[in-house]
Amino acid sequence: MDQEQFIRGFRESSPYIHRFRGQTFVISLEDEALSDGTITSIASDVALLRSLGIGVILVFGASSRIKEMLEKNKLSLDQNSSGPIVPEGILRIIREAVGSVRFEIESALSRGGDNSSMSGAQLKVVSGNYVIAQPVGVIDGVDHFLAGNPRHIRAEFIKSHIAAGEIVLISSLGVSLSGELFFLDARDVAQKVAEEVGAQKLLFLMDEEAISERKGEEARELTTREAQTILGTSSLSENQKEHLLRAIDTVSAGVDRVHLVNRLQDGALLLELFTRDGCGTLISSDPFESISSATLDDIPGILEMIRPLEASGILKGRSRETIETDISRFSVTRRDRNIIGCGALYPFPDEKMGEIACLAVHPDYRRCGRAGNLLSWFEKKAREEGMKTIFVLSTQTGHWFSERGFTPCLLEELPPSRRESYNHQRKSLILKKNL
Repeated sequence: MDQEQFIRGFRESSPYIHRFRGQTFVISLEDEALSDGTITSIASDVALLRSLGIGVILVFGASSRIKEMLEKNKLSLDQNSSGPIVPEGILRIIREAVGSVRFEIESALSRGGDNSSMSGAQLKVVSGNYVIAQPVGVIDGVDHFLAGNPRHIRAEFIKSHIAAGEIVLISSLGVSLSGELFFLDARDVAQKVAEEVGAQKLLFLMDEEAISERKGEEARELTTREAQTILGTSSLSENQKEHLLRAIDTVSAGVDRVHLVNRLQDGALLLELFTRDGCGTLISSDPFESISSATLDDIPGILEMIRPLEASGILKGRSRETIETDISRFSVTRRDRNIIGCGALYPFPDEKMGEIACLAVHPDYRRCGRAGNLLSWFEKKAREEGMKTIFVLSTQTGHWFSERGFTPCLLEELPPSRRESYNHQRKSLILKKNL
């Protein structure tokens, strides 16, 4: 491995490591990971999450093993639009299949030889009757027998195990208050667990790539509103639609983030969680605050924010006419329809560079990460427009940009047209960042 690449990647991951420590993640996967061997790398990544102080709840399904064992017994699992129909005889085989999958996952999480990536991990794995179930019942005249839905999660028990540094393993079986065992959809269980435990993230490990937008590009981040739009306009597989709907429901129920990740990609969990762009699709709620492209109606709000900064010399002076001309370059942060932040991105296509300018946040809303959010917005926008490098000119905020990965550069490194317009009297520092 290239040393510089390793160091750069490791440093890039450090903010996420600090942020995620002490949080709880729910990971949902099916048992295909056992048959194709990907469980080995998944277990290694889960061990690493645990070593970084992240609480892990692993919810597993056993659909492949159940199908295999039913076929051996010349049986089948009938199903309709309301779910599977599970008589007592079928449940006995399901119970055996789920048990065998559970022990194999526990085995994968327990490996730790000297040559193993899990050497020294010594993971503690626990499971139990954490899921209280209820029957699906009789729907449209059809009795679903021992098919159930999760009714309640014993969240406090799960939290106590997480606090003790243990990985919690939960299956697709649940027990009712009357002591009956029911077969559940593991994805339903994962959602219910994430909601009632108060997990910060739910990660669905899928067998498919990230969700694609209408332009055919992978959708790395979606709000629930954007996800709903894609559902109505995009040609998604049934599996993708199912998981996207689940993600929307889970976020709407209060879970901060849901990730749809392709488990077939080696290290997908780590790439999704600890790199800037991830490798899957992240779904989050529509924020009360939002960043969007500016319009002419936003000019009064922009001027109100930047005038004091211009007067103090932090920002270069701009006339109203200049902002009107450049309004397509501006983006703003709105909070309850009020503008509380702004900035602009000026492209230099021939050099594949862009300048971030006029970055400002209203005084009442500073020190809460909003300037950083605006900067991230412009970095993403710059990447989408094919820019390789962004730069800023600053007289008093150079240190803030340095903390966010910008490094000093020379005037000669700027595009020729920008060099010509450089104001030598202001003596602004020039800082750049490679994207």
